[in-house]
Amino acid sequence: MSTANKSIKIILGVLYPILLFVSTHFGDRNDLSIILVVATVLPLYFYFLADFGSLFGKHFYLFLLYSALLRITVVGSPAVWSDDIYRYLFDARIFLEGISPYRYTPQEFIGFIKGDHLGLEPLLSKMNSPNYYSVYPLLLQCFFSLGTLLGSILGSSFLGVQILLVAVDCLNLYLIRKLYPQTTMESSWLYFGNPIVIFEGISQMHPEILLVTGFLLLFGARSVGSRILFFFLLTQLKLNTFLFVLGFRWDRKLWVRLAAISGFSFIVWKVTVFSDLVSQGSAGIGLFFHSFRFAGILEPFFYLLLYPFQGEYLSGIFSFIILCCLYILCFKKDILFSFTLQSKFLFIYSLFLLFSPVIHPWYWIPWILFLVGKEKMGRLVAFVSFLAFLSYGLYVSIDFVYIHWVISILVLGYYGKKQINYFCKTTQNGEG
Repeated sequence: MSTANKSIKIILGVLYPILLFVSTHFGDRNDLSIILVVATVLPLYFYFLADFGSLFGKHFYLFLLYSALLRITVVGSPAVWSDDIYRYLFDARIFLEGISPYRYTPQEFIGFIKGDHLGLEPLLSKMNSPNYYSVYPLLLQCFFSLGTLLGSILGSSFLGVQILLVAVDCLNLYLIRKLYPQTTMESSWLYFGNPIVIFEGISQMHPEILLVTGFLLLFGARSVGSRILFFFLLTQLKLNTFLFVLGFRWDRKLWVRLAAISGFSFIVWKVTVFSDLVSQGSAGIGLFFHSFRFAGILEPFFYLLLYPFQGEYLSGIFSFIILCCLYILCFKKDILFSFTLQSKFLFIYSLFLLFSPVIHPWYWIPWILFLVGKEKMGRLVAFVSFLAFLSYGLYVSIDFVYIHWVISILVLGYYGKKQINYFCKTTQNGEG
């Protein structure tokens, strides 16, 4: 690298945390111009800093410290992009009082209590789900309760949760280095410096950071028992992680144990989140199947096909049915047999994102992790980061969904075609 290029990289490296700070502290998801600037500038900086780690030479710890600094930069930022944290904190506060967050909607609960000694009304006024039942599992309730307790000491619940997430994500950085010691800094940068991870995971306090920890522990587990334990913990963080059972190799004894632990995990979900199935179906997690739509990739096709028949509300269910059929086909044909566990998870999760009717920006965080260790993925990840940030335009105008959808199809279609061609070539070479 020439001296001029080094100077440019250093300048970009200094400006990057400043841009993250400004974007997370002073952003506005209701201003399309700000969204477009953030969606363009942050992914570009991320892309052009892909080889920034080379400036540190063999001193990986300096690269690690810089990545930690990027995360610390956004600590203290308000929830100006996502309002999910208000529901997390609402649930946590009543959970700490020994009250089930699954029994009432926030609006109902506020109507029952006298006064506001828990400080719930400010949270209620800012959350996006005051009339929905909580869909967040027990393990997440415990985490945000811990953040709330830490926040009570520091004087800010946001600060308490963000500090915990920074600590967890710094552990993630260490685990990535430990699991992939031969991976280049450029490949590590896919996660270490990714704006979606820092922006959504730390600043806006989404628990996908915890999923990353669970996946890394699972990948690094040496015994079958440990892998099953970490799989159980993953299923207690988010419902869709049950899908990753398809990534385990076929072995009768292993699958008996997986079935047992999955059954136990479902029981925990049943006595907590699904304690009232009817309520969850009509005003809870069931909305993901028939009402919620946000930045979907393939689901809009089904929506448009069903719309003339007044069945557009079934587009999410239709999309998930096709997804399940594809999973069954892949499992029966053993298509993923030669893949590593990480590559299997990447394939499984990529299919999920393609067919999901809801793809919030933070949904991409595990996907980004699954790409670590793979080379020359910087451009793809930068484009995905751009699409993720661009989806905030849907908060400004409903019609923006069409613009975002077309761009998503063009970008992901282009890269999808390249990956399919590569897969076909490698398969033919292997057969030859």
